[in-house]
Amino acid sequence: MRTNVATSSGAEHRRAGLRRGYWKARPRGYARALGALNARQETRMVFGLARVRRVLARLGDPQEAFASIHVAGTNGKGSVCAMLDSILRAAGHRVGLYTSPHLHDVRERIRVGGGLVSRPAFARAVWDVLAAETEPLTYFELVTAAAFVHFRRAGVRLAVLETGLGGRLDATNVVRRPLACVIPSIDFDHTDWLGRSLAQIAREKAGILKPGAPAFTAEVKPAALRALRSAASRRSVSLSALPSRTGWRLLGVDWDRGRQRVGTPEGRRAELGLLGEVQLRNAALAREALRPVEAAGFGIGERAFLRGLERVRWPGRFEVLRLGRRRVILDGAHNPQAMDRFCRTLAASPWAGSRKLFVVGVLRDKDTRAIARRLAPLVSHAIAVEPPSPRALGAGELASQLLAAKPRARVTALRRPQDALDAWRRSGAPVACVVGSFYLVAAVRRALGARP
Repeated sequence: MRTNVATSSGAEHRRAGLRRGYWKARPRGYARALGALNARQETRMVFGLARVRRVLARLGDPQEAFASIHVAGTNGKGSVCAMLDSILRAAGHRVGLYTSPHLHDVRERIRVGGGLVSRPAFARAVWDVLAAETEPLTYFELVTAAAFVHFRRAGVRLAVLETGLGGRLDATNVVRRPLACVIPSIDFDHTDWLGRSLAQIAREKAGILKPGAPAFTAEVKPAALRALRSAASRRSVSLSALPSRTGWRLLGVDWDRGRQRVGTPEGRRAELGLLGEVQLRNAALAREALRPVEAAGFGIGERAFLRGLERVRWPGRFEVLRLGRRRVILDGAHNPQAMDRFCRTLAASPWAGSRKLFVVGVLRDKDTRAIARRLAPLVSHAIAVEPPSPRALGAGELASQLLAAKPRARVTALRRPQDALDAWRRSGAPVACVVGSFYLVAAVRRALGARP
């Protein structure tokens, strides 16, 4: 997950060749564009929208060329974005989808009509943004601006935009008139930057709310909901909160195919292409958020809505991969609330009683001890690994935290995810659960040959 981060001093900027004239003089291919982007890795946190606003203004404010739905929150926002995109495409609309993080390829963040932006189009958008810089953008700002440029060029009529971190100072928050704002959930994550109480975090997420844009949330925790309602009232925004019971019913699950059969409040039956009971609530939230979109002239209809739910895919969220008779379950449960949801879904699955080996890797800037405590009741055998990230918690330290939470568990430390996968293959355990970080999920998906 990325945010607005200042990455270099003026001297570093010059050494990196990040002058506007440099970009005009160099070849403008994909490899160089990707290299220029990857050079913008974070070193320190400096929040603010001024940099990206100046660049977008020089580009003619591409973010104003299309309507948008803006989504923020702690967990669930990616799934809700995927649902909204799938439903709108099923209704025949030309939709842009901007999400983060990516699993395998940065182009996963920028999609039009369900497809990744092509390499030439990605390169062209990145070079356009670099040429408009007067000071260096951050990694996330650069990708966000490139997404807006590409969406305008591709003739997108409506874009679904996911925030990276927070909301108030997130680079996506430059959109001025979204059709709807959506906040699926509020919980503890990125507390060093967003605040150490639910109310503080909720206020940061509520920074996406805009007058004239109806807002929707599935949050029910009183402290978070009060903060959201207060922020909405100050901005004269209509905020609708889902009730604890939405009327959506679980009728059955095809675990291997990653599909749930559900009943809608109107008595219709549908398939939902994502696993986990929380996805029913996300589907209910998506339906409510689409009402002002329909009112703005983007026709959808019941058939397209149900067809979109059936077609939605979102890898790395209780994703089940079949390897003959064995299964690998992948979930980027990267904070305590997400780990809770993973554990509930696993407990409801047909593999609840199977012998399992957990492959666990987390980032050190997360609440790693709480994540270990939430997972521990299900663990009898685990391998702690280090996700391929400079922010990874050491495998030995994670193993110690898992053992502290479950002293009788068998826990070992192996630095590389591939080594843990090999150990699982040798173990004979029918199920491997790969959890804790999207970096880890991505590494294992690549090792298994899974596609984005």
